[in-house]
Amino acid sequence: MVARKLLTASAVGLSVGLLAQNATGAETLVVQKAPLVTEYAVDTQLFRNDIDGYVRELNRQMRTTLSQDLRRDLAPKVVLASNELRTRS
Repeated sequence: MVARKLLTASAVGLSVGLLAQNATGAETLVVQKAPLVTEYAVDTQLFRNDIDGYVRELNRQMRTTLSQDLRRDLAPKVVLASNELRTRS
């Protein structure tokens, strides 16, 4: 009885394994290909004008920011007590 159960389980396992192996062998191979290269035609003058405009705007923004930072840095840091009534010695 025990031998029959073991034999049945191993026979079922063996047949399932063989069927699974045949199924994987029958699958089609998937070949991956490189993506298609899309070529863009760019007008060089338009590209240069666009980049030039971007650089000019960036320079303007940087100059504005730097001048604001300099104004903040050059503001007086210490207020002199020139109009104090008493002086400490």
